[in-house]
Amino acid sequence: MKSLKWTWAAAAAVALTVSGCSGNNNNEPAASASSPADASASAGATQSGSPSASAALPEPAKIRIFTENNTAWPPKPDWGVWKWVKEETNIDVEQVLATGPESLALAVSSGDMPDVLSVFPNDVQKFGSQGAFEDLSKHMDQMPNVKAFLDSHPDVMSRVVSPNGEIYSIINDGAGEGSQMVWFYRDDIFQKNNLEVPKTWDELYTVSKKLKELYPDSYPFMFRHGLSTLDTFAPTFDFYPEFYQDPADPTKMKFGLEDPNAKTMVEWLNKFVKEKLIPPDWLTMDYKAWTQFMSTNKSFVTLQFIGQIEIMNSQLTEGHLQFMAPPIGAGDKPYLPKGGQEGYGLAVASTSKNKDAAYRYLDYIFSEKGKDIQSWGKEGETYTVVDGKRKFNDNYKEANDLRVISGIQTAATYGWFDFNAWLSLVKPEEQYAYVEAPKYRFPVAYSRPNLTADEAAALSTSNDQLWKFWTGEVTKFINGDRPLSEWDAFIKDLGKHDLEKVRTTYQTALDRQLANTK
Repeated sequence: MKSLKWTWAAAAAVALTVSGCSGNNNNEPAASASSPADASASAGATQSGSPSASAALPEPAKIRIFTENNTAWPPKPDWGVWKWVKEETNIDVEQVLATGPESLALAVSSGDMPDVLSVFPNDVQKFGSQGAFEDLSKHMDQMPNVKAFLDSHPDVMSRVVSPNGEIYSIINDGAGEGSQMVWFYRDDIFQKNNLEVPKTWDELYTVSKKLKELYPDSYPFMFRHGLSTLDTFAPTFDFYPEFYQDPADPTKMKFGLEDPNAKTMVEWLNKFVKEKLIPPDWLTMDYKAWTQFMSTNKSFVTLQFIGQIEIMNSQLTEGHLQFMAPPIGAGDKPYLPKGGQEGYGLAVASTSKNKDAAYRYLDYIFSEKGKDIQSWGKEGETYTVVDGKRKFNDNYKEANDLRVISGIQTAATYGWFDFNAWLSLVKPEEQYAYVEAPKYRFPVAYSRPNLTADEAAALSTSNDQLWKFWTGEVTKFINGDRPLSEWDAFIKDLGKHDLEKVRTTYQTALDRQLANTK
């Protein structure tokens, strides 16, 4: 699945999207069940400013941590997050900054890796089996908080267990809300023209036709992620495009385009293209063009990362955008893709001479106390308690200031994040989307089980040729370059591009994953 391939650059893009939710981006946070009024934690959860005098700290230690170098929040050795780590664990942290996508590979090959490393799943799959990272499953006795975290987060557990049962990294959790794709619309335009918010694709088509009449030079419905937007469209038709666990039987892998609803989805998109309700260059639409369309009354319904709602509202001199429940295309439930997951985690170098300290660090950031402190900071230092609720100090004017000023929610500074900290600095009127979106998540994530190195190598060509075939043909169907009367022939031809080979391999991987995580 090409859309799931991560790089350092891609991660930075997602991070910026999350920061965008405050006007400035790859797991479920407490925010998903909260209301805007509950965005700040209660005083009852307040941690003291320093460890109890009676609580003896472990022996002092120092570790090096490999992490991002993001110009949007330049790393600082005196960030509060590192000071709090020192106060709570007696560990001094030295940051080793990535300079590009090759930095991790160079660190591994150097033989002098930092003790703890920020890594993505592809990194883990590549280097873990080569012996670069420690098998953390063998050290859970030193990390009881990590063990408790994984036991209570089976979705994270299933993603970190390798095909042979090793755990080479722990994926972060809690700060991934900004990676959620959502629907939103120009509610001011709808109100002005007495239009109903569409609840189905049929209603979406009808209201788009009406908007086209009212604004003839517009394309009422638009999106900017090309064919990858099918990942968000498809759940409204009760499936995902490629391989995923079948919600009806999570022990089975399903290839979504074989679902009859896939043809219905493509028929709708073809209709929108044919009637010029979406732009003709939808396949290559970039962010700048998308912004122009949405801010100049050229488009009125769209899909984007959740944080873009606030970004756009801060830029609109006239008009307003609002979250919209996904329209139902098939079935009886409106679904968004199951988002909120993070894409990177933390590994311990097998060559580290400070493994005990590295395990201590992981155990702290995945603990309840570590979650609290690394997300909020400390009372009197970063926040005060007002009327029983936490309020960040006035120097934190928007959510991204948490990163810039204190390093909060930057790579490797947390393991388990309290998204309520971030949400408390989002404008109250913009919190609605974060509260509503989790209600519509698809029952399963759009992900595949981990493959062994041999399986991945064996499928490399097959995966690529299957992906190129279906994306090319589906594009033709949507654009009207191939008649939809040939859809059944297209589905049959998937078999000529190793569909069964790929399906069988992922089914084997899923069987193994389920056995390893019992």
